[in-house]
Amino acid sequence: MFSPLVIGFYGASNSGKTTILTELIKQLKHKGYMIGTIKQTDKPLSMDTPGKDTWKHKEAGASLVVFSSTIETTFLMPTSLQASSIIEKMMQLQDFDIIFVEGANDPEIPKIRFGSKALRKNTLFTYDGDFNNLLHYILHELKGDDT
Repeated sequence: MFSPLVIGFYGASNSGKTTILTELIKQLKHKGYMIGTIKQTDKPLSMDTPGKDTWKHKEAGASLVVFSSTIETTFLMPTSLQASSIIEKMMQLQDFDIIFVEGANDPEIPKIRFGSKALRKNTLFTYDGDFNNLLHYILHELKGDDT
């Protein structure tokens, strides 16, 4: 199985992570790369809506709930998973060139810090506002060479 490049991003709320990630995704997609993302939070949030059918399925005890419509398919697991397990499951569904993890806290994931939040293990560098430098760094890592 192919191993994607995995890069995490972390920083305080409103530090620009999502804005930069969406621009990176657009640029890399335009260059032909297959991109997956994981959004992690330390808040007890759910994407499911209480009272909806999928919520009722989960409350009844389903280990996996899948919502499928004419425009998307969403997999809901009523359990918290470590980033490595999420990435493994993502790779079973599709091959990705890169997986971005917004809110990365896993010590094994290489990360880029936004702002002055306390350094986390495996931090590569702090984003300094130079988008082109960040994009060049990621492209260099994807290609795995010195160009």
